[in-house]
Amino acid sequence: MSEDKVKSSLYDDEDILKKFVKFENQYFQQVTITRVEGDCPYGHSEGDSFRVTNCNSDGLCGAFYTQLHSSLLTFQYGGRLPWDKDPACFTGICPEMKVQVEVERKKKDNIKLLKTLVDFKDMTGKGFPAVDKYRAFIEILGVELRCAWGQKQGHRFEIDPFNTGKVCGFLYSKAYPYLNVLLSGASFPWAEEHEMISVCPDSYNQTSFRLVIEKRK
Repeated sequence: MSEDKVKSSLYDDEDILKKFVKFENQYFQQVTITRVEGDCPYGHSEGDSFRVTNCNSDGLCGAFYTQLHSSLLTFQYGGRLPWDKDPACFTGICPEMKVQVEVERKKKDNIKLLKTLVDFKDMTGKGFPAVDKYRAFIEILGVELRCAWGQKQGHRFEIDPFNTGKVCGFLYSKAYPYLNVLLSGASFPWAEEHEMISVCPDSYNQTSFRLVIEKRK
């Protein structure tokens, strides 16, 4: 069977598609903030709770979500972290070492995609010069097969180091390190100034995107 036929078979076969959807949506991770040292610039408070997946950040700070993402991905697909005694629980701390969380894997009671779209928080004027100077956007260039999150060619989402916007968290985690390079005023030797082009981590469906920054007016 050709590569094209192998790829299309997943979405042509209803039984296979049902199994795929069930497997992808069997878990979520309950992220609970257990401690906050000082002030969290994004506004997180002790006791806040989020239902996250490898794609859904549920309003958790983007920098923190990205920090946790590799472990969230492990839990999402039924894996465990080798250094934790509890196979379904781990703790984490944000990049600024201010916010600590406990993460617990939960079994979902349905196979509906967990997708929370939250409002964009204005992070200007909070001591982050790069955010004060630039706005950043994810532009969807194309989707080879089907994006489960619903991203389509032509979609444009505003993001920053704290806001995932309305973009899939999986894609955001891929863009995040490049975002901080561009916001620092630097660039990449293989890309145009103030932008870069890449592909979502889901190499099967291959959502391509452009990350671009623009000066605030």
